[in-house]
Amino acid sequence: MQQQRLVANRYALLAELGRGAMGVVWRAQDQVLGRAVALKELHPPQGIAAEERNVLEERMLREARTAGRLNHPAVVTVYDIVRENDRTYLAMELVDALDLAGIVQKHGPRDSTWMAGVALQVLGALEAAHSAGIVHRDVKPSNIMVRPDGAVKLTDFGIAQAMDDPRLTHNGGIVGSPAYMSPDRLHGWEASPASDLWALGVTMAHAVEGVSPFERTSTASTLHAVMNEPPVLRRASPALADVIRGFLTVDPKRRLTAPQARHMLTAIAQGAPAVPLPRNKKSTAVKVAAVVVGVAVLAGAAFAGYQAFKPQDSGAGQNTNQPSENSTEWTEAASLPVGAPLPSRRIATFGRGGDVPEWNLSGTQCAKDFLTQGSPVRTDVPCNGPHGIQLFSAATPLWDKPKDIAYPGTKWLADFTKNYCTEQFKAIEPNIKEPIGFTGLVPTQKEWEAYHDAATPGRQEVLCVLWKQDRSPLAGSLVG
Repeated sequence: MQQQRLVANRYALLAELGRGAMGVVWRAQDQVLGRAVALKELHPPQGIAAEERNVLEERMLREARTAGRLNHPAVVTVYDIVRENDRTYLAMELVDALDLAGIVQKHGPRDSTWMAGVALQVLGALEAAHSAGIVHRDVKPSNIMVRPDGAVKLTDFGIAQAMDDPRLTHNGGIVGSPAYMSPDRLHGWEASPASDLWALGVTMAHAVEGVSPFERTSTASTLHAVMNEPPVLRRASPALADVIRGFLTVDPKRRLTAPQARHMLTAIAQGAPAVPLPRNKKSTAVKVAAVVVGVAVLAGAAFAGYQAFKPQDSGAGQNTNQPSENSTEWTEAASLPVGAPLPSRRIATFGRGGDVPEWNLSGTQCAKDFLTQGSPVRTDVPCNGPHGIQLFSAATPLWDKPKDIAYPGTKWLADFTKNYCTEQFKAIEPNIKEPIGFTGLVPTQKEWEAYHDAATPGRQEVLCVLWKQDRSPLAGSLVG
């Protein structure tokens, strides 16, 4: 029988709980105190530079110091830190639970009431940290453990930033997970309690909708989504959606605060009447740059078009030139007969009364049939099997405006969409080996104005759709 490995003549390693690029987490037995612990072992890849190894070790020490300063039931307790044989180990409270990301993956989207209870506990941990002058900086589903009894533990304070501790941003980069970073952080502002609350809002959206709202196929497209594409909340209850939108307010000065959120979440968790979203004084929204931390964010031209927003008439243009499938220019063709294929690079409308009267795809989903005049797209099919079209990107043009804002007009939406879909297509075109057609869909006025329809809510997005130019079936996803 193989002898158990013993660390520091105290911790017997029993089983491996998880492994990553930088180390291993073990289930271990503290033979001095007779209790089970989680032992995090830092084990950087071979060949890593000494400077980077020192940064990683300092982050582990920071995690121990930071967690040690906090006394809250939703913060994982750190017991000990030891060095042995040139390796660093962190002995921590053992939490027998899945993380929130694993729960969603295994069991599907979470109920809004359940999520409110989890969010309240995470909020408590963050309030304790913020009161101690600590910003977590990496709140996300994989760092939130939820036990079967509903108790929550916020983990991984390794990149937390204390006011009296120097930052550890290796090589000058922003540390954290891009899909959960707030626009103010991506714009170069310091991490703050408000940026932690943004990340909590993204986490809540992920849990109740079942997908990470800003995660895309590349860092650039993820950053663009954070800047310009608020998540569409279809599963969240209206009360929880208000909390999420409050956390995802672009201007950190207008963002929902922890006390405001606690009041709203408590009502949801207890089944009490919803607490309305606080009305902040009107102020200028943060205008975020189209280039962030050295990465050119896609669709800058489309975003610039939004900044100069002026409502136009609802006409789609009078150019009646017939479009060509191989054209490199966008066209505005005359009306098509019902059943006619929608051409490439010709803006069409979707939703109530549109060229595509119903559209139910989201994310990067695929559909069996091709786009044709007058035909709805109601159901998706797996992208790894035969399909006709794929939604490869979507954006919410007036993302920081009230959702009851007047319809900006088909002409304005079409101009936005041409720029946006062209830039998004350029990002994936180098990976495509065959001629592809693509176009943009904009909502009709009726679809736009039905945003608050409780039974069948309308959409205020623009959509980018692609297919093979010869209209033979696609065999796999062209987007990641």
